[in-house]
Amino acid sequence: MKKPRVGITTGCPCGIGPEIVSKALSDLRVLKICEPRVFGNLNDKINDKKLCGEASMKAVDDAARAVMSGDVDAIVTAPINKHHWKMAGSPFLGHTEYLAHVSGARNVAMMMASPKLCVSLVTTHIPLADVSQSITIERICEVARLTCRYLTILQPDNPVKIAVCALNPHAGESGTIGNEEKNIIIPAIEILQREHLPVGGPYPADTVFNKAIGGDFGAVVTMYHDQALPVIKTLDFAKTVNVTLGLPFIRTSPDHGTAQDIAGKGVASHENMVSAIEHSVALLKKTF
Repeated sequence: MKKPRVGITTGCPCGIGPEIVSKALSDLRVLKICEPRVFGNLNDKINDKKLCGEASMKAVDDAARAVMSGDVDAIVTAPINKHHWKMAGSPFLGHTEYLAHVSGARNVAMMMASPKLCVSLVTTHIPLADVSQSITIERICEVARLTCRYLTILQPDNPVKIAVCALNPHAGESGTIGNEEKNIIIPAIEILQREHLPVGGPYPADTVFNKAIGGDFGAVVTMYHDQALPVIKTLDFAKTVNVTLGLPFIRTSPDHGTAQDIAGKGVASHENMVSAIEHSVALLKKTF
């Protein structure tokens, strides 16, 4: 049986991306399941921040064009530095926003998936002070629907319940500690339930993840970046993978950053890159 073609970008040249990609390319776990194709340079070390941004942006653009044209079946992206993209003139915050733009995807969401827990995010890379005003009924519904679709692909014969996380402590305690649950999150859940989606909540953040790990929920829809990522990365860092939901193609990524402090030292672990590649292949098997 022909192995899927997976496009792998090398990420920021001044980070560990080229190193972890190089290590993954010689790992039998990768070579047994796919035909990797590299986008970007594995050899040249670039220290200039504007040039780093330009190089990693081109690699992502080339990979996106390749997957949309059918030259590769999925893409896996090594970490980029968002500040370097900004210095290079990019109007996009990162991979998710750029890939949504270039593919024409209207609704996308960031999911962090591991064997023990899956979390999707209503808001991503915005200041904490902007989270409350960025949460809308429509956005919560979009993310929950994409999460349901993802779980249905992975487990078509075993529907699982999705928890919607509260924003405020104790789920707001009926408006005592904030009104976002009452005014935004609960109305969104009611819409989703009328669509017969297996969604419940809002559940307090201090208990919902433990319930999900215990099997009560297949995924948790969270309100902001640091509500979810510290939990899942602490739980299973090496196996946690970033998946972009809503794109017309499969894109995964390691759950870590560019780690410039250890770049070039030969000590970076490629385990998370292997997990990202394995996850992309698993999704391909379910969808094609």
